[in-house]
Amino acid sequence: MVFRRRERDEAHDPLAALDPASVSPARRADAAAALDAARRYDAIVDRTPGGSIRERLEGLRPEVHSAVEAVFEAARRTDRKLATLDDLRPDDVTRRLKAVRRDLARAEDDGRDAAELRSAAESLDRQVASVHAIWDAVERSAEELHRLQLRLGEVVALAGAIAVDVPDRAVARIGDVADELLALRLALTELS
Repeated sequence: MVFRRRERDEAHDPLAALDPASVSPARRADAAAALDAARRYDAIVDRTPGGSIRERLEGLRPEVHSAVEAVFEAARRTDRKLATLDDLRPDDVTRRLKAVRRDLARAEDDGRDAAELRSAAESLDRQVASVHAIWDAVERSAEELHRLQLRLGEVVALAGAIAVDVPDRAVARIGDVADELLALRLALTELS
């Protein structure tokens, strides 16, 4: 009996539903790069001759796909943070704070009761602080997302090197791919 190696069925592609257009243009390049990394990983595994190396790389394929899905989810979370920031209208809050501070300074200079203006300024200061905290979170998330997709590219490059390496050295290095995937998964968890 002759056995034919089955190529992965496109109908069962776990990444088929991932579309870089589903994330904002600011994060689209990272999402597309992560998806491309998974496609390259799949191609490397599919080209790798049968044996222990292919089996190990094949065993890591679900983790690579999970990492890509996590990159997309991280991009969506970052987009939601940015949408929340937009909902808070930071420019309006800043403009209002400047106006209240100006009015507060005039009221104090004129000797008028400024308690209400002080209270408004404090409230607006807290709103600005919240806006800054969200903005910082957006920036950190975007930077981490970019680093994560780059690390996913490293995993693919390492898998490619293993797939074409001398078998006894490659088997020893397969653990490096698993370690990188674990580090990637932990980094994605921290990003959440």
